[in-house]
Amino acid sequence: MTHGIAQVLQRWLLTEGRALADVPTLMAHIGAALRSEAGVDRIWFGTTLLHPQAAAHRWVWHADAPPTEGMLGHADFRTLLVDPNSPARQLELGAPFVRYRAARGEGLELPDVVVLWQDGFTDFYGLPVFSRGKWIGAITLSTRAPGGFAAEHVALFDEILPALSAALELLIKDLVTAVLLQTYLGRDAGERVFRGQVARGDGETIEAVVWFSDVRGFTRMSAELERSALLRVLNDTFELLVQVIEERGGEVLKFIGDGLLGVFAAGDDPAGACRAARDAARVFRDELSCLNQRRVGRGQPPIDVGVGLHFGNVTYGNIGAPARLDFTVIGPAVNLASRIEGLCGKLARPVLASEEFVALEGGHWEPCGVYAVKGVEAPIAVACPARSRHLS
Repeated sequence: MTHGIAQVLQRWLLTEGRALADVPTLMAHIGAALRSEAGVDRIWFGTTLLHPQAAAHRWVWHADAPPTEGMLGHADFRTLLVDPNSPARQLELGAPFVRYRAARGEGLELPDVVVLWQDGFTDFYGLPVFSRGKWIGAITLSTRAPGGFAAEHVALFDEILPALSAALELLIKDLVTAVLLQTYLGRDAGERVFRGQVARGDGETIEAVVWFSDVRGFTRMSAELERSALLRVLNDTFELLVQVIEERGGEVLKFIGDGLLGVFAAGDDPAGACRAARDAARVFRDELSCLNQRRVGRGQPPIDVGVGLHFGNVTYGNIGAPARLDFTVIGPAVNLASRIEGLCGKLARPVLASEEFVALEGGHWEPCGVYAVKGVEAPIAVACPARSRHLS
């Protein structure tokens, strides 16, 4: 009987299961089936992950509660894999399974298992998950059944594991690909590429705020600071910039040395995009001031950043050589935002904006003059946020 059920589940996993959209959906389907056939009340799945902020990702399906998921940082993951009692460590080292039963007083050295016993669970069974012969994580199944899992239940879990691993492998690869694309290209650009917008020339003309910023005096810093200190300047600055831009709906497209190019797509609300960009600039200046206070307190030079803002039409899409593309924005508006940012140092202003941006944003701005800039035929008028707005 168990073998027949296993065959049905294997076939489903290798056909319909492999076509599901994500890990939670797959776990919900297989969880419902295993609850019916083997009394499973909880499934936990964790896998290593190629991610700048996390070493692993985990999902938990519950029969009587909403599913949960989360990431495990690199430091926490290293700690987990050096604990000889950890089920993950045992499975990574080659154990074919791990099992703990409450009635036998097993697993009391593991805080997570103890929590399960306190929640009424009676049996915990874990199996390794492999991808192309390499260990990538584990899947655990738990029940509240008074007698725990029967022998035929354990046999069922073992028998369907290869098919379950195969279905999970595809979904994990999609997850890793999406994460890497968003990390290196930006959220929207990464999503577009992931969905298939990869041909050279694929793109569209959009209205957007173009944000261009760079670290003032970076050439001097490069000559004076050690490599690690210089990288810290860039990483700290970019971390603040990315946070304030993305939190307000903007998209960071690329880092150009010590510079950053971003956009706030207008959609049907150009004024809203301009207000979001201005708010991002305001918060960034506040956060940078706090960072500089800490740096000066440590005897480090403060960081000065100029921000140029302009509103206009840009071409947004794939540009480059046939085998080496970049998903970015191009157009006169991008060049103008760059030139406006270049005036920040000359005028000793941290934030400058074009008259097109100022007219849409509608806030309080102070005219800062009209200037001829390289690559732009007519002189341009720029303004800075009024001093009462704490951006000057």
